Amino acid sequence: MSTLIVECRKYLPYLTREFTRKGGKIYEKHVGDVFDFSGTFDVVANCTGLGASSLCNDKQFTPVRGQMVRVIAPWLKHFYYSDEDCYIIPGVENVVLGGTRQKNNTNLAIDPVDRRGILERVGRLCPSLKVAPVDEEWAGLRPERTPPRIEVENVRRGNERMVVLHNYGHGGSGVTLSWGASVHAVRLLKNYLETSSKL
Repeated sequence: MSTLIVECRKYLPYLTREFTRKGGKIYEKHVGDVFDFSGTFDVVANCTGLGASSLCNDKQFTPVRGQMVRVIAPWLKHFYYSDEDCYIIPGVENVVLGGTRQKNNTNLAIDPVDRRGILERVGRLCPSLKVAPVDEEWAGLRPERTPPRIEVENVRRGNERMVVLHNYGHGGSGVTLSWGASVHAVRLLKNYLETSSKL
């Protein structure tokens, strides 16, 4: 099987440039409540990932810790996946070796036990990587929700009302699902706005 690889370190800056080139504006601020946008925007798109847990008081939300190792292995040209949380993904500058899926573990430090487990599993799958020098390591949290939340919500607080388009909780599949989830979310919002305007 052949597929394409999206390297987020290059892809996300590209999307940001496209967004701003087409007139989008980026503001940085702490958001504690969707009503922080009241009177400024008609619709709020909530794609806050891990932040949705507190912003929306979402009890179905689970952080899932992932750890990976990047190695220099220019001879590797194909990706590998196995059933034991083991994957090998060649990139432009290095090869990603993973990984872990640890629910409710929020430790962002590199765990040497996890590192050893990753390298042992990868070594069994692709022995040539046993000699590949480590380039870097990373640990992070995936925002997982079952099911992912893609819906329009009419949030009310007293006399205030805010239309919120939720699109979060895709876990480790966020990039994979991003285009389809976004198209679905926009379709839901258009249907909601068209129905609301007729009431």
